[in-house]
Amino acid sequence: MSFVKTGLALVALIICRAAASAADAQTADSRAALLLRESIDAPKTTSYIGQLQTVRFASNGAWATLARIEHKAPSLTRRWFLAPEALYGDYIVTRGAKTYRFNMKRARIVVSNDPRAEDAVFASDRLDLMFRNYRPLFDDIESTANHPTSSILLINKYTGERAMRLWIDNRTRLVLRKEEFRGNGSVASQTRFEAIRYTNNIPDDIFAIEPPAGFTRTEGLSASVPAPNLDDAIREAGFRPYMPKDLPQGFVLADGNLMSAKSIKTLRLTYTDGLRTVSLFENNKGAAANFGDLHPRITRFEGHEARYIEDGSTTLLTWNEHDLHFALAGDLGREELQQIAASVVP
Repeated sequence: MSFVKTGLALVALIICRAAASAADAQTADSRAALLLRESIDAPKTTSYIGQLQTVRFASNGAWATLARIEHKAPSLTRRWFLAPEALYGDYIVTRGAKTYRFNMKRARIVVSNDPRAEDAVFASDRLDLMFRNYRPLFDDIESTANHPTSSILLINKYTGERAMRLWIDNRTRLVLRKEEFRGNGSVASQTRFEAIRYTNNIPDDIFAIEPPAGFTRTEGLSASVPAPNLDDAIREAGFRPYMPKDLPQGFVLADGNLMSAKSIKTLRLTYTDGLRTVSLFENNKGAAANFGDLHPRITRFEGHEARYIEDGSTTLLTWNEHDLHFALAGDLGREELQQIAASVVP
């Protein structure tokens, strides 16, 4: 009988420890989720000056930039590029929903607008969707730019693969370092502050947007407020659009809106799983995507010839079909985008 009692006591102890371990894990997951929510709002209350390094990895090499950043809460940011030499002296000013890109060598300023940048409801809904598709896990306590940070991994619930790792300042809740991963586990991009100091003493004239003498102003892509229903956006587009029928698990249609550049209307359909985003652009004017200084490669799918570029975690794929010009851009690899593209027009 004593052996039976001892055995039952041991089983009870194991069950209690397992339950406590599960409760601790659930508490840790909840704390990680709360920390992520707080990091979304941190830039609205915290001003800083720092030096940020970004490295994006592609199939043909890596691309690194170094920038000085001044941010004045809640919504003023200036990013001045220090490297590489091709970008030296260029800078970007963000004032709420508007972004002003100053190209010093070409004496040009490009202005774009995205109303969702300041939409708190949009940000909250996107975060809720992310938690439905990803599990946040505490990874480690480290120091980034001489500030104690908590490291959090985001694990895809469908594939079990890690998608992103964030290092969040324990005091301010700002994200000081970020790594994004491809579906095969390789690192797609890395961003980290090499140095940062928190201060409210930042003059407003740093965020001036008046172009220097001799500069030309160009309107970049500007998104309208998402249409209350997709039919309105389609009606305004003036052509029959197509939608993908094959998307990765967890992706949903977030919104549809019209964007305009050089008087050409382009319909944008945005799909997301809360963390990764894919946008399908289509227009009937033959307006091709702008690859910038990157050189696109040729690929083929379903009898179509397409062009693509990989820039860190972002891939851009373009092709023509049914008298329409299509472009898919998002945080997915080329193979995944080609599967989506093949389902756009049967």
